[in-house]
Amino acid sequence: GETFSFKYSPGKLRGNQYKSMMTKEELEEEQRVQREQLAAIFRLMKEKSDTFGEMSEGDMKEQLRLYDI
Repeated sequence: GETFSFKYSPGKLRGNQYKSMMTKEELEEEQRVQREQLAAIFRLMKEKSDTFGEMSEGDMKEQLRLYDI
């Protein structure tokens, strides 16, 4: 039994393990912030399509699947 301190431990825990340690409120806040960040990223990508290229709704859904959303 390894005791765990909630310090950043690269490679020790996966995202779903951190999620299981969060309270319901912490998890909801994390998800809210994540949604806001992703919306800002996609907004920027749409505004700068000459740099990032066009992104279809299917492309966005595929990217979101990578982030377990």
